[in-house]
Amino acid sequence: MAQFSIRWIGQGGYALRCGGSALLVDPYFSDMVERVEGLKRLVPPPFAAQDAKPDYFLATHDHMDHLDTDMIREMPCAGVRFLCTQSSKTALLGLGKGITEEQITALHKGDTLDCGDFTLEALYASHTPDSVGLCIICEGIRLYITGDTLFEAEVGANARADVICCCINGRWGNMDAKEAVEVALRSGAKVAIPNHYGMFAENTADPADFTRAAAARGLKTYVMEYGEELDVATLLG
Repeated sequence: MAQFSIRWIGQGGYALRCGGSALLVDPYFSDMVERVEGLKRLVPPPFAAQDAKPDYFLATHDHMDHLDTDMIREMPCAGVRFLCTQSSKTALLGLGKGITEEQITALHKGDTLDCGDFTLEALYASHTPDSVGLCIICEGIRLYITGDTLFEAEVGANARADVICCCINGRWGNMDAKEAVEVALRSGAKVAIPNHYGMFAENTADPADFTRAAAARGLKTYVMEYGEELDVATLLG
């Protein structure tokens, strides 16, 4: 049986292994946010951009801490398939990196893509005009990454998740810890993993607030260490 593993690489980003495919989701590796907006990153990148060799690069939206174009300029991109929003596609094509239109699939809410070792569903998110959440299905397990999103009735409603990775920072267009618990319960997830904290002092949260709120509702949580990798099936027990 092929492995389905998850590694938290900071903010809302993950490195996934789905069978024989390596995925990067919303990786933020550079100092782009500091250069543009003055927010200094608090942790170093988990590895060098030049060593990132994903088969698939997924972006939930085009904000710098999710679509890190400085990183992509340093990353080997030949043969990489990009699955992203239309605005992200436009940004990728404008990089001068040699990424072709054929390498990019624009995602819209409701799309389902068969990617060989995994299936990808694009779900509703409320953040930028074309933001999406992502449900990655591998080994019969549904891993739902909310991306950045406000708390709205449609968020998580059709996810049918086993595991949810959800933003908890509660500012700048994102739901807070208590709202994230509601979305996790709505999604059907058996385990909830908080994210979107610990990268910038100006935009962080305490994951303990999330775990306490979840425990009060009978929801199991797992707080990943930065850079930690684990098997998703083991997480589910």
